[in-house]
Amino acid sequence: MSDDEKEALPASEPAPQVLKNQSVVEASASSTVTLEYYKAPYGKRVMAFLLDLIMMLLLALGLFAGTRLLIEKSDSYISAFNTYVSISEESGLYVYHETEDNLVTITTYYEDKTYEEQNSLEEAALTAYYKMDKFFDQTDPKSGIALYNSQKIGDSRIRASDNLNYFVYSESDEIVANPDYTAEQIHDFYVTAVDNGIQYLNDLDEYVSATRTLSQWINFIIIPVSVCFSFIVFEFLIPLLFFRRGWQTLGMRTFKISLITSEAISPRFKTFSFRFLWMFFVELIASSMTFLVPVIVSFSMMVFRKDGQCFHDYMTGTYMVDTSEQSIYLSKNERAFLLKKAESTEARTDLLFPDVKP
Repeated sequence: MSDDEKEALPASEPAPQVLKNQSVVEASASSTVTLEYYKAPYGKRVMAFLLDLIMMLLLALGLFAGTRLLIEKSDSYISAFNTYVSISEESGLYVYHETEDNLVTITTYYEDKTYEEQNSLEEAALTAYYKMDKFFDQTDPKSGIALYNSQKIGDSRIRASDNLNYFVYSESDEIVANPDYTAEQIHDFYVTAVDNGIQYLNDLDEYVSATRTLSQWINFIIIPVSVCFSFIVFEFLIPLLFFRRGWQTLGMRTFKISLITSEAISPRFKTFSFRFLWMFFVELIASSMTFLVPVIVSFSMMVFRKDGQCFHDYMTGTYMVDTSEQSIYLSKNERAFLLKKAESTEARTDLLFPDVKP
């Protein structure tokens, strides 16, 4: 790497200082010791982030499956799920698919049949559905089967804006499929008609209550718990338990990136904890509610700031550095001890074979 490509880490204290040659310097009364830490390259940081992200997603998926199995045993979830399944099957618009072990729409369930067979089965299901008192007020002249027929013919028919006429009146004044259309074209009508029918299920209070309960369990408990726990494991627990020197995640460890303070040492636990909490509450949770604004700001800071600090690093005075050729000191005392030991070793004069060079 050339000197032009190396970025210096700025300092907020008199010592250590950051000089123009990109070296962090610790001054003492007797000598000056140079410590070089260079900004972690963007490519390595992105690769480390992606590796951590992939592992977090894999763990989150496993947690999602495990948490859902536990939640599905709760009384409220079981009650809501049974209500949802019962109403869906009763409508005739959903069928239990044994292979998928799940409810599927009739358009999906019958897709292996010919278009003529599909159209016939779906017409029967939709007609029965719109005649059910449970779902439609049959005393209302605009509801029930009349509502279904309005989707077939008239100004509010399906695909009227495209000037399509899937159905026409016969000589006996009955609504029949347009003979000018193929069975495949008519099937396009039924696909839309089934989707419309499913939307009317939301007019039933029981169905709405059941789907809302299931949605709340999945969207506000199972998914958040899985994602948050996975984030805590890879961004906090792994560095805390295994890589406290430089507080490395698995991605950082793989690509030899470490975290330091402006004093050129590994951050204290208090600093690392504050950094994690900022990432967790501002860049994870707040981003989920603000269209990723904090994440975008943090990434922009990393790209455009000379020192490469993200939002959380800027707030905690920490820096991501390349440690492919050197390690990180845990404390000032460790740094002073090791540097003093190195100086005393260099000062020895009893070297054997001093003229032999590698």
